[in-house]
Amino acid sequence: MYSRTVLGGLLLLASTGVTASSMFTKRDSWGPAFSLGPAKQEIISTKTTVYPGQMPADQAGYLFVWLGISNGTGDLIQSIIGSYPKGQSECSGSAADTAWCISSEVYGLADNGYPNQWVGSLTTADVNYENGIVLNYTLIDKSSYLWLQTMTDAVTGELLSTFNKTSGPMLGWGTAIECNDSDDGVACTGTVAEQTWLNSTIILESADSTFVETLGASEGTTHTDMVSSDNGKTWTIAKITIPAMDSSTATEATSNETVDTAATTTSSGGNGRGGRGRWSGRI
Repeated sequence: MYSRTVLGGLLLLASTGVTASSMFTKRDSWGPAFSLGPAKQEIISTKTTVYPGQMPADQAGYLFVWLGISNGTGDLIQSIIGSYPKGQSECSGSAADTAWCISSEVYGLADNGYPNQWVGSLTTADVNYENGIVLNYTLIDKSSYLWLQTMTDAVTGELLSTFNKTSGPMLGWGTAIECNDSDDGVACTGTVAEQTWLNSTIILESADSTFVETLGASEGTTHTDMVSSDNGKTWTIAKITIPAMDSSTATEATSNETVDTAATTTSSGGNGRGGRGRWSGRI
């Protein structure tokens, strides 16, 4: 199973200092993005509805549309809308190669110190993506920092994917389009349709009136004003519009720093993904 580049932009995880037993270089392209953080107060929940647009046909690389939250030094919680080469999808079933694959994932360090990818056991090849997908991340136990993430159909309410894991405090929030070459160097096909994110709400543990000042939008991304009606505890962006990728909106990042992921998950409801992963990112 393909193990993805861990993250980019604001949500870049800290280097672990682990020496890889095998090294390789692969090109990553990053599409337009929207980011926030770090907040002065912890994020305790967030909810948004994404309309990812049509998936590229005949994908040869790995394309991921995601929303991530992180504190920059620990786990990255990601709900993934993915497009994979034939036979490589996280999803199963007859639509696995032709529909967006919906999966709930976390990236971070396992108990043995190695970077690891956790994927919730429920994944869905979403033939009804035009309905929209509701993403919800909630801190359900502050004492253990247990986070629950869900992805549901915005029209029917069907649960498409879910995962829960202890992941620590979260201070950053951001969207991304991650476009990775295949393992044998075949280029990824980027997004071919505009994405919209509607009614994005972020709730902090307590008010931070300066959170809006951390906002960043790149490469043609547009958005409505980020507003708060309670002095900075609850923030809302009515609409974020992210254009389709093309040669003018793709940013390349190359790294030869890699780590072999030898960990397996012990979290309930998830599958540990082994293989090679690597720390890489985009500022």
